[in-house]
Amino acid sequence: MTPTQCAAPRAVDDDLRVIVDSHARRLDGLEDDVDTLKSGQSAMIERLISIEAQGQERERNRAAQAQDMRNALASLTQQLAEQTGAQKRQNQLAEDSLHRWRKLAVIAGLLCTISAAIGSTLLSDQEVASTIWVHWLHLREPWDLPVQEVPHAGP
Repeated sequence: MTPTQCAAPRAVDDDLRVIVDSHARRLDGLEDDVDTLKSGQSAMIERLISIEAQGQERERNRAAQAQDMRNALASLTQQLAEQTGAQKRQNQLAEDSLHRWRKLAVIAGLLCTISAAIGSTLLSDQEVASTIWVHWLHLREPWDLPVQEVPHAGP
């Protein structure tokens, strides 16, 4: 402003400078605050991105662990099925073996019963018994042995 244009004294110009300087300082402070807010906002965005990445990583880890668990359960189920099948097969083989032994025992019992019946029939006949004892075994017949008297001591 020129002196002709200004009707106010010179002190007003100094007051305006003070006011402008004050406003300039306040604007500088506001710009600093805005810069601080922007840097804080940037830090918050970076932190948010980091948290999001960590969450995604945790989710991937959980998915991998769940898949590992499913695979382990499937493997365990398969092993149990194989074990159960093997045990059933072993039980079947043992049962078949037991069945064969039972058949053999019945056959052996029948043979023993038949041979005992034949033997008792043949040995009850005195001529057959004599033939077996004397001619085949070359022994004396048990009924021909002399009976020894037992001396009894008595009054």
